[in-house]
Amino acid sequence: MRYQKIISVMLVTLLLLTIAATNAEAQKGDWAAVQRIEPGTRISVKLRLRTVCHFVSATENQLACKIPPEGRMPFLPSELKFERRKIRQVRLEHDPSVNSLAGMAIGMGTGAALGAAAGGKTLTRGGGAILMGGIGALFGGVYGMFFPVVHKKVVYKR
Repeated sequence: MRYQKIISVMLVTLLLLTIAATNAEAQKGDWAAVQRIEPGTRISVKLRLRTVCHFVSATENQLACKIPPEGRMPFLPSELKFERRKIRQVRLEHDPSVNSLAGMAIGMGTGAALGAAAGGKTLTRGGGAILMGGIGALFGGVYGMFFPVVHKKVVYKR
């Protein structure tokens, strides 16, 4: 019975990740799709590293976006401009809370499985699963907030 719950959580998590990966199909080289993005949409732009920002506009040669206040460094510009020829990928992004919840679910499932498997002398298997599941959810939620786990559609890929 206990294992069924743990396995169910792991299977649901795997299913959600598979669905997210299937939705990440890219439109290769379709810059017009980038130009049609609604201003204010949360996106990520990948050159060598990925930058998460809010879309402002796109011309034939560049993309402009604003860094969200929570990710902006003091004394640095709030609006960034990227040259089209340097952009490798543009992807739509979820709100940080979605990634935090996904990270919590993954962390909780992993922690619960490890806690149940460990089953030490001081805790029962159920107690270990609950304790480690809670700790895993805490770490997973923080991880998911800063390192997106779930993504939306890839709009442009070079």
